[in-house]
Amino acid sequence: MLKSSRVAVFAIFLIASASTYALPSFSEQTEQPCKVCHLNIGELTPAGRQFKLKGYTQGKRVSPFSLTATASMTKVKSTASSADASVTMPNNGKLIPEEANLYVAGKLSENVGGNIKWTTSFANTTPLYGSAGVQTGVHVGHDFFLDASDVRFASEDVIASKDVVWGVTLNNAPAVQDLWSTTPVHAFPYRSSSLLNAWGIGHFGPTSMLDGGLTSQTTGVGAYAMINDAIYVEVSNYFKTSSGSSALQLSGPVNAINSSSNPYWRLAWNKVSGNDSYMIGTFGMVTNLARDPFVVGSASGKYTDKGLDAQYQHISDTHSVSAQATYIQEQVEWGSRSVGRSHDSSMSRLNTFRTKLTYDYARRYGSSIFYFRSNGSTDNFYWSYNQDPTVVTGACNQNNSLLAYCSSNGNPKTNGMGFELYYVPTPKVHIALQQTYYRNFLGGSTFIDNSTGASRAAADNNLTYLYVTYAY
Repeated sequence: MLKSSRVAVFAIFLIASASTYALPSFSEQTEQPCKVCHLNIGELTPAGRQFKLKGYTQGKRVSPFSLTATASMTKVKSTASSADASVTMPNNGKLIPEEANLYVAGKLSENVGGNIKWTTSFANTTPLYGSAGVQTGVHVGHDFFLDASDVRFASEDVIASKDVVWGVTLNNAPAVQDLWSTTPVHAFPYRSSSLLNAWGIGHFGPTSMLDGGLTSQTTGVGAYAMINDAIYVEVSNYFKTSSGSSALQLSGPVNAINSSSNPYWRLAWNKVSGNDSYMIGTFGMVTNLARDPFVVGSASGKYTDKGLDAQYQHISDTHSVSAQATYIQEQVEWGSRSVGRSHDSSMSRLNTFRTKLTYDYARRYGSSIFYFRSNGSTDNFYWSYNQDPTVVTGACNQNNSLLAYCSSNGNPKTNGMGFELYYVPTPKVHIALQQTYYRNFLGGSTFIDNSTGASRAAADNNLTYLYVTYAY
């Protein structure tokens, strides 16, 4: 059922690359150190959420340009099942320049501000397959595109005796405008390896369409309001983005929406009390996806995503703790032509859950532990390995495969846990070591390597990710 799967298999790359960084331009604009708005590289404090809520306009106007660059090393535990590891996972275990980002971010006028981001990727982005479906290489490098970005108008008023901050957002990624690090785009991990795109699936396995599948491919317009700093509400709608410019397109497969009505909504309760802050919320989106004419066996579908999330933070100058949890339930109604061709039935579902706990000392040293799980409908036409060269539908066919790895039982079940350690020697440098352990991957403790048909253990995907990000 892999709702996001169907062609949203590269979502995790976008989630990783779209995180909110502590930009030097923001620090200069507000005349405050980065730690006032950020707990760590991807998580906003109450002050940071207020800055974003009010349209990035607090402070003075300064040069809005910032740059970030990331170098990394990814090591997957085993590539023994692959036909040729140098083809299916090049640069595994090697230190590489991973990506660079250019930001135009900050105050544009008294009521208008934004965070606009362009990304160039030097790492693997897209698996390449031969006519028999065997992975023959990976498209490497120098992709350039408009990443998850947000421009907004914001105002503060008293309405019906209540303090209201309200505004309008223009963005290109559902949930990028959200204030908490629980919703897609901003959710943990705040970075994950771009090399994992060679799998054709993300770090945490199958994810929902809302969870990054439309990033950089849509234009969204919405209205939001925070009432008495307690109730946050937003309603937006997303449209297909059509552009011939690579600077306005996604690097990777396109999940083209085929309707002018793709609503997104958000409702959250927020409380800040001294050093503690709390949030409980819900969000969701309905997306009508067109069949991709360039992907054999792809299917149109109506994706209905519903999410629940919660966050707690205790933030002080010395000891800080934060915890997040997110659950997304997705249901997809497939087009009639896909039944018996690309999917087992006319409807499928996918449920995903993530949770993370972080301890931070003096905004210099930190550690996180995390857990993730996805499960859903069995869909043999989509997920199961099929070595028959005459089959041209589904994600694991041997002619136009979307996935490097396939299920042995048609189920997307994936779960695991891990930890991350980070060190911030200066506000401009973030060094982190991330370790992920898989208990199940695509259906169970074993799955299939699509390049050979060989069985592979979930633990073979255990990975180490070391990265350094520099901001200027």
